[in-house]
Amino acid sequence: MIDSNGIVNGVYSDSTYETPATLPKAVSYTVTYADGSEIQDKHLLAKKNGNTPTTETYKVRIEYRNDDEIDPDDLDNDNDHTYYFKFSVNYVQADSTAIDKNASASAIHYVSRQNEGQITPGDIIGIGETEDFYVVSSNQEKTVLLAKYNLLVGYSKNESTNYEGTYMSPSTPGYGLQSVDAVGYDGSSFYSTVAFSSTNYWDDGTGTLLSPYNANGASYSGNPYPNVYNNSYVTEPNFANDGFNTSGYSIAYYVEQYVTSLKGMGAPSTITGRLLTFEEATSPSIGCDADEYTCPQDSFITDTSFWLGSAGGDNYVWSVYGDNSSFYYGIYDYDYSYGVRPVIEISTSDI
Repeated sequence: MIDSNGIVNGVYSDSTYETPATLPKAVSYTVTYADGSEIQDKHLLAKKNGNTPTTETYKVRIEYRNDDEIDPDDLDNDNDHTYYFKFSVNYVQADSTAIDKNASASAIHYVSRQNEGQITPGDIIGIGETEDFYVVSSNQEKTVLLAKYNLLVGYSKNESTNYEGTYMSPSTPGYGLQSVDAVGYDGSSFYSTVAFSSTNYWDDGTGTLLSPYNANGASYSGNPYPNVYNNSYVTEPNFANDGFNTSGYSIAYYVEQYVTSLKGMGAPSTITGRLLTFEEATSPSIGCDADEYTCPQDSFITDTSFWLGSAGGDNYVWSVYGDNSSFYYGIYDYDYSYGVRPVIEISTSDI
């Protein structure tokens, strides 16, 4: 990808490129991609095709302008002038901040909104052509968005096959993105579910405490709903042991991979991902009852069964159970009965 501040493009009055110069108004100078589109920092260079490297073609255009803004007084009648142009691009290995230059320039768009000119909880905002999100909350600085559906990843089993499990292949169409079929546990079948973690979610298996709330040995009773989603300990899941043998925060692996995919679709490089917290899921703006653990049947968080990012105890993580007819909260162990429904945080100015 193009490095940060990796584009050099200037006009100079000397061949050492030390003294910047200003072109006469009647002359224009532009450098673009071959198709005329703008060059930007962080733009991806396409992967090579087999052993054939890919290249990028740039178009340099210097010309006399011919438009209504130019009149004879803009022409320079003095002696000839010489100008020197310098253009270069510094490429570095691509990372998660890379931007697909072929993605839509306006990757973020409203799908539906309740109040014109306002960002309201329950509004639906899209990123790219396929990924939609519900607004959970918004202020002047950031907007919190909940994926409309779970991600198409993980494990599935159903009653008709005596709950014989299968694992989602990365070659599955739409793998890693939201899917209307990825409902989690619906009362009879499991589809696209994962373990929150195979270890105690606050412990990496070696006695090292990972959860912020438990870092000093504090118990659940001292901090009722700590956020235990942790994106600093992410390891790709290993399903070799009947689906349970994941490593570390397996759920964070899927969320972080998804955020990378969104950036590739044109989402801002500053977006971050996590899981919905208990407090957010029961917030008045969503219309849920934090004391009764109930939500309206048509609430946008009752469509699927999915993990929250809050602890319910020293050995439990909160989850949402939804089957389109009933809803309640349950505190479950780190099994794989629930799906991955990411939350992203995005700068409000980008919407």
